[in-house]
Amino acid sequence: MPHIFDPEERHKLDNPERRAVMPPEETLVKAGIRPGDIVLDVGCGMGYFSIPAARMVGPKGFVYALDVSGVMLAELRSKTASTGVFNIHTLQTTRGKLAVPEADYTLALLANVLHEVDDKKTFLAAIGTALKPGARLAVIEWKKAQTPAGPPVKERLSEDEVQVLLKKAGFTEPESLDLTPSSCLYTSVKK
Repeated sequence: MPHIFDPEERHKLDNPERRAVMPPEETLVKAGIRPGDIVLDVGCGMGYFSIPAARMVGPKGFVYALDVSGVMLAELRSKTASTGVFNIHTLQTTRGKLAVPEADYTLALLANVLHEVDDKKTFLAAIGTALKPGARLAVIEWKKAQTPAGPPVKERLSEDEVQVLLKKAGFTEPESLDLTPSSCLYTSVKK
């Protein structure tokens, strides 16, 4: 069974070190975000990407932020209330059964989530079902190597594994980009 991130360790998700290595706005630009996008942020945590995405998509865009942790979502809601960001809808989903609200998503983001999922095939199928052809998918995953940060190497996915999973789920062959010394960004499109 994969390691699931402990909400008690949430300070690791948003701190000066992470922002220096993976600035959320720059990362979202590399992921292909555009003004007016309807974003599905699966495994949103405390909103490290959701909040900047909501600002970047502007008033015509929207962000659906999903997570299994009520603690993380409560923190995200608190942050959005204090920052005046109102184009985010949070939804708690259950582990093992991804419930995606219906919307005309143009971009789905999975940031360090896929390696934590038990049934990756079913999980990606649910995302694929929620996206219309032409919608973009951005997956950030840990490199399958010993790095200063991240889960144990045995729990990480290789580039080949990610490529196969996405193609089998109905996405185009993903392009990969070294995002940080510890992680890669894979971008793909729903067929």
